[in-house]
Amino acid sequence: MPDRQSAIHSNHSPLPAAFHTLTALVRDALASLARELVAIRPSAARARFATQAMFSVALAVALAYAFHLTNVWWAAISGFAVMQTKFSACAQRGVHRVLGTVAGGLLGATAGPLIGDAPWLFVPLLGLIAGVSVYRALVSDAGYAWVLGAVTALMVTFEAHRLMSASATASFALLRVAEVVAGTFASVAVSALFHAGVQHYRASRGAATVSGAASTADRVDGAPHDAPSVAAMPSDAAPPARTLTATHAARAAQAALATRKRLAWHAAWAVAILAALAYALNLPGFAQAMVTAIAVLILPASALGKPTQRPVAARMVQRALGCLLAGALSLALLPLIGDDAPLCMLALCAGVWIGCHVQTGSQGASYVGRQFTIAFIMVFVQDRHWSSDPVPALLRLAGILCGIAVLAGVMAGGRALASRRAARPAMR
Repeated sequence: MPDRQSAIHSNHSPLPAAFHTLTALVRDALASLARELVAIRPSAARARFATQAMFSVALAVALAYAFHLTNVWWAAISGFAVMQTKFSACAQRGVHRVLGTVAGGLLGATAGPLIGDAPWLFVPLLGLIAGVSVYRALVSDAGYAWVLGAVTALMVTFEAHRLMSASATASFALLRVAEVVAGTFASVAVSALFHAGVQHYRASRGAATVSGAASTADRVDGAPHDAPSVAAMPSDAAPPARTLTATHAARAAQAALATRKRLAWHAAWAVAILAALAYALNLPGFAQAMVTAIAVLILPASALGKPTQRPVAARMVQRALGCLLAGALSLALLPLIGDDAPLCMLALCAGVWIGCHVQTGSQGASYVGRQFTIAFIMVFVQDRHWSSDPVPALLRLAGILCGIAVLAGVMAGGRALASRRAARPAMR
């Protein structure tokens, strides 16, 4: 009898199930990317968004070099991350990014020098910042500002323990703000120019063209292609047969709250572990690991209140896939291009354009395309000047993968703990 029970438990071991889920997610991500590359069609709206992002990143890099900023790649990432297909959305996102960065920089510059040499305060504080910020990002309309505030606060606080100087920490925080402002300015400026050009073109072509172009742009913004529009529904359409009762709404709200708390705890533990490892072993790439541990947990509101392990795991797999593809391409290009600035800029623009084109597709590889673009910028753009040195690229890539691995371990540990707690009443 015990042997039979042991066999049953071994057959239901979480390891084979986790491996099966992982292989399925990898297979789905690769299939989605393959479908996107095969079915890629340069529609006007997709090409316009990719071109805007390409010019935005190029301008951000040029501004960062002109002002002699330290981390040029942070400015380039801001130039890409802020870009949206609509100018109003781009401007709002830019405001949130700058405000979050300024708030996070102030917090890090204030707290970092005070606790930088006290790991028993340093590690829990970084975990607390990550957890609170992820929770607030999932409930607030300014969620993007909370994410940027967390990223900046963690980065500045971590640098404070390495710099061991309040003035040096403040300088680092100011440079971080300057890099984000340069990239955000580039993105908003390019978006404004394209918006003015499109408005002028639409005015000259007439209202029919305006309507068609607007519907295409909405699809690029991420709306489902098969979602029925309000205008397409008959005015006398009957209401749904089943309405959401107050009880169902209350249960949904409770489930969403529990999901937010769980994701916040995942972020707190993952960042605390990463901070402890980086503090004790002086590991490089902490910034990328930390950003990864936070970014993949920011799910859309529609996903809250439902099982989130698979969606988060899918984002981790797609982030890893995009980063690996970008790293392989970047490491192949760097020795060929060297430090030739015009060629480097052309290669950067081409990589951004390709990534954006995949991001705006409809085959399920959107997140792969976005992560490919971010990782390509990270590993291809060097700190102060164009260089073929692959070491910074490899360190940043390693940080991204380390963040995914630690977060996956935290999630697995949380799941095992929850299963053990659920099994206790049955044992009693």
